Amino acid sequence: MNLLLTSATYLEVKQTIDYLDKYWQKVEEGTWKSGNHEIQLLVTGVGVFNTLYELKNRLNQFSYSLIIQAGIGGAYQKNKPLGKVYYMATEQFGDIGIEEKNGSFTSIFETPLINKNSFPFTEGVLINPEASLTKFLPLAHGITLNTVTGTQSKADKIIIKYPEVEIENMEGASFFYVCLKEKIPFMSIRSISNYVEDRNKEKWKMVEAIESLNNTLAELFDIMKEM
Repeated sequence: MNLLLTSATYLEVKQTIDYLDKYWQKVEEGTWKSGNHEIQLLVTGVGVFNTLYELKNRLNQFSYSLIIQAGIGGAYQKNKPLGKVYYMATEQFGDIGIEEKNGSFTSIFETPLINKNSFPFTEGVLINPEASLTKFLPLAHGITLNTVTGTQSKADKIIIKYPEVEIENMEGASFFYVCLKEKIPFMSIRSISNYVEDRNKEKWKMVEAIESLNNTLAELFDIMKEM
């Protein structure tokens, strides 16, 4: 298997890089092998635009059997424990649209400007077709925003607008979009670092979230080595 691991930042996957250096054969910087399997790393940078460009640029150069996106995110619901890892079943772009004169937000998918069911969208949502087969992680639904939510009032508006979403991030929808368009199997996993509320980083569990994220990746790659 030829696998690409992608993350927005080096920090989010640093522990996995250390794991690969120790337990896999390092071929060159950012590439490891074990048996017939190869893992490459791509750190895209934060945000939709970086993810779109860097991922598509890499796919113009290499082919992969599977692409994994790994990162952290904020949970809207308090019943999602900080540090827990989720398999993202769906993603959607949450702030592409129109601000009306009364201050309300109209999604681009609620206008005639785009067909909300044009591939790869389904009712404006990007769906991982493999998610229903997942057994090792709980599923969650994501929303991708260009601006991280920093107030409870904004979080409440998002939940009213998108009641199905659970985890906020800045790259997921662009990752789903490229993989679906390119017809490449993919998975996106996210660990909860904070709740989406009035911003207070003292309440975040960043270290714990990153550790659990990387532990999950190590478990996946251990299984991969045995295949």
